[in-house]
Amino acid sequence: MEITAKLRHLHLSPRKVRLVANMVKGMEGREAERELEHRTRRAAGPLLKLMRSAMANARHNFQLSGRRLTVKSIRVDPGPTATRYRPRAFGRTAPLRRRTSHVTLILEAEGEAAVLGVKPEAPTIRKVELGDLGGEEGGKRPDREIPEKGRGPKPKSSGFIRRIFQRKAI
Repeated sequence: MEITAKLRHLHLSPRKVRLVANMVKGMEGREAERELEHRTRRAAGPLLKLMRSAMANARHNFQLSGRRLTVKSIRVDPGPTATRYRPRAFGRTAPLRRRTSHVTLILEAEGEAAVLGVKPEAPTIRKVELGDLGGEEGGKRPDREIPEKGRGPKPKSSGFIRRIFQRKAI
């Protein structure tokens, strides 16, 4: 059984996305998700989101767990290219190509992991009483005390240093 998820018009060039996509091809679902979480390339974030979407599709539509899914294929195709122009020397221009990508992710279930047509049971709803929230009053927890305002030393202001490090460094 194949589960498909698509990501269209990703504002990254296909060449850059393929570097990350080829790394997760053939991996197990959870392992590929963990690998994408720790990648620093810009394409890893959207691919991680796509992977989670495909796994949610498998869980919701086919009642499959993430452990039984593998990345069968991940295809990165070019999307529409927007052309802009950059000024150059002697009054000339040079084209800038803003490339986009279309990514198709196909997950495969190992063996017959799910029985089609079987819906998961609805979650049970239980009634919550005031005593269940902790303590006799209802919402207050007896083990935690809330300090009074205005007591204790005033936190030191970092002033100038704080303003310097809030600025963008790019």
